[in-house]
Amino acid sequence: MTTEAAKEIADKIDSFEEQASQGSFVPHGRQDVLTAAIGCPEHPGRVCAAGAGVTIRQYFRSAPWTSRSSSLLPPEELQQLTQQIRDQLEESITEKVTRQLMALFS
Repeated sequence: MTTEAAKEIADKIDSFEEQASQGSFVPHGRQDVLTAAIGCPEHPGRVCAAGAGVTIRQYFRSAPWTSRSSSLLPPEELQQLTQQIRDQLEESITEKVTRQLMALFS
């Protein structure tokens, strides 16, 4: 890209930003200031500047979303961590209840 082309796009971005601040240009979805200034829409599911045909999954080497049940920890470690948190929570609650009972009967 030449510096003249870059300057032209920068001027368009400034113009669309001004229009957006005045309410005459309303960015919507993929039609934002940058897309309008460049003049070509984004392609859903692709990563910008990563080369032709590179998908989000290929670029990040994983699914773009994960299920709630997935974890980076192996199941045994997850179960152990969960039990530690339960034990700490139970200990904390027991201490608080004991202190409150002691204060109540003092």
